[in-house]
Amino acid sequence: MVKRRIDVLSIISYLLLFFVVLVMALHFVFGFQYVVILTDSMEPHINPNDLVITMPSSPDGLHVGDVILYRVTLGNSTYMITHRIVGMKADPEMRMYYITKGDNRNYTDPWRVYYSQVVGRVVLVIPRVGVVWYYTPLIVFGIFLFIIASLAYDLAWLLLEEEPLRSKSRKADLVALRRKKIKAYYHRRR
Repeated sequence: MVKRRIDVLSIISYLLLFFVVLVMALHFVFGFQYVVILTDSMEPHINPNDLVITMPSSPDGLHVGDVILYRVTLGNSTYMITHRIVGMKADPEMRMYYITKGDNRNYTDPWRVYYSQVVGRVVLVIPRVGVVWYYTPLIVFGIFLFIIASLAYDLAWLLLEEEPLRSKSRKADLVALRRKKIKAYYHRRR
């Protein structure tokens, strides 16, 4: 049996592959969203360039005090906003809506936020990672290339690695060594 040495690059590549698969599975399978905060409206708890991870939530799972990510259309543009729920009310048609406010603001938002606009509830804030998150497509592409190259290296190492030929006995090794010495001796004498 051939013993394989532990290759640090292989371990790093497998860990990176696991991380990328985990992030993609959380996004595509479970609906998690990753958003970089651009403004100071939620300071001091959430600062600009923080990465916010949100999880889909049912209307029953949202309460006053929760921080949510929602879409709001102003003019021809749609914005994603992360603010705290400070109240819940019903409109004249008896549809529930949320009153939201930034922690760093003295006033509530002037619009109503209905459940259909809610993307999810904030479950994790990772400080200052947002700067890197802007370059995520490039980073993921680089990691992907690194993983492919590392796997190709591992595969080539496995396919090209040959076991050294072993002679059948120790005596045969000694005879071969003696012949080499004799041959070298005669070549030097000439």
